[in-house]
Amino acid sequence: MSRNPPRPGICHACESVEPPQRGLACLVLAAGLGTRMRPFTDVTPKPLLTVNNEELLARSISQAAAVAARTAVNAFHLAEQIVEFVERSSIHVSREPQLMGTAGAVAQVAHWLEDDDLLILNADTWLAALDEDFVAGWDRTGPRLLVKDVGRASDFGTLRFVGASLLPNELARGLQVKPSGLYEEVWRPRIGSLDLFVTQAMAFDCGTPLEFLQANLAVSGLSAVVHPTSHPGGTVVDSVFLRGATSPPGSVCVGEIRDGFGNLYAAPDPGNIRTPAKAIQRP
Repeated sequence: MSRNPPRPGICHACESVEPPQRGLACLVLAAGLGTRMRPFTDVTPKPLLTVNNEELLARSISQAAAVAARTAVNAFHLAEQIVEFVERSSIHVSREPQLMGTAGAVAQVAHWLEDDDLLILNADTWLAALDEDFVAGWDRTGPRLLVKDVGRASDFGTLRFVGASLLPNELARGLQVKPSGLYEEVWRPRIGSLDLFVTQAMAFDCGTPLEFLQANLAVSGLSAVVHPTSHPGGTVVDSVFLRGATSPPGSVCVGEIRDGFGNLYAAPDPGNIRTPAKAIQRP
């Protein structure tokens, strides 16, 4: 198994309603185990995996910075890597003693939140853009979720949650510090009146190796995504070479993901990689 390659840090349709004059902070959820992305997440937190050579966490932080005055990131699995990634920024890190779930993670930052409302971003969802009206048009009286119409049965009818939500301060600060989820604690009790904002932006759930591979190819528009620090030994087609990845001399890699630790994923049906079954976009 190769040594850990060097990793860069971070440098730094609705009616008009007059919202309360509160600030906005952001919590990026980055604590999960990423079990479906193993073996890659055994050595790298999923938020630090790259789509088109950009860390998922870096993208979330950049999108947060465009609309929120302050940003926090929660950390548990391989937490030191998350801490190292943001240490040269002003980002607050919420270290969790155990996996707290999405609602528990919010409760953990209640003191840090002060009087601000909260934007919550899932670091394992790649989102092309955060709609300006998603935040600007929010009335700040209840939770708002960013969703996309995928044309098939999904989370809310044919609408699929795409990893961004808003929570008023009083709801955020009212959550208990215990392992729990936002769906159970906040969304499900309001299922008939949830504010669902439909986006047209491209989005991908990077939950599994196949979805992660499809996201990389779709976002890049390339025949393969090869990190500048990787060294393929031969032809690379419909594949992703992460930081420090290598392949044997003269090899032909089709439908693969490789990393700098020697981990390898090979798609079971390479011929169908570019037909994303679970990409969050309308067929």
